Amino acid sequence: MKDKLKTILKRSPKIYNLVKKGYSTFHNSCYKLKFHLFGTKFEEKYWINKKDDIRDCWKSINHPHRNFLMEKICKFSPSNILEVGSSCGPNLRLLAKKFPNAKIVGIDVNPVAVKRGNELFAQQDVSNVKLLFGKAYELEQFRDESFDVVFTDAVLIYIGPDKIRKAIEEMLRVTNQALILLEWHSKSNPLGVYVGHWMRDYATLLKEFIPENKIRITKLPGGLWGGNWQKYGAVIEAIK
Repeated sequence: MKDKLKTILKRSPKIYNLVKKGYSTFHNSCYKLKFHLFGTKFEEKYWINKKDDIRDCWKSINHPHRNFLMEKICKFSPSNILEVGSSCGPNLRLLAKKFPNAKIVGIDVNPVAVKRGNELFAQQDVSNVKLLFGKAYELEQFRDESFDVVFTDAVLIYIGPDKIRKAIEEMLRVTNQALILLEWHSKSNPLGVYVGHWMRDYATLLKEFIPENKIRITKLPGGLWGGNWQKYGAVIEAIK
């Protein structure tokens, strides 16, 4: 029914674009209302219960953005790595190949993804990667400065203003070299502006925790990722 309606509307581009814009505005308004009522836990509930595509989540392992992210991580020659929001671990599979002697840990809020990822690593005899249940703003299970590099890949776009400062603080606490974020960045608001996902000014936000000269921001190269990733996507490095 939805596809049929879309086909009919597309016969008149002006009406289609108007309806599309109205739907987007309505969707964003509903999200903001739910978020203000329930906070980041509203978004977490979706990801905790997500089961579809988990068995196939390594299919995106060759997405071009991953190589760009890997280059940033490899500069630090890490022997201990933590990915926050690792799903079943496609990034960690790439890192395990590059650093077979490193201790590599991933945390995720989805228990199905954690279980499936550990199964996949075991099947491929990858022994230096471990996936655990965990949240970006609750890293008490890790000691201070216990990882050379901590990183995220499209995770903080789901964390709102109520938890983002705590998440940044915790991730900086457990790294001893660098925090690397691949997220939506724009000079707007350090706590975030919702544009389908949370986009924020990481330069301003990170200055609350580390000196400005320790922050590096690199926009994603053209053609690496489409949509809003082309517009807002960036790698943000916080060097300790």
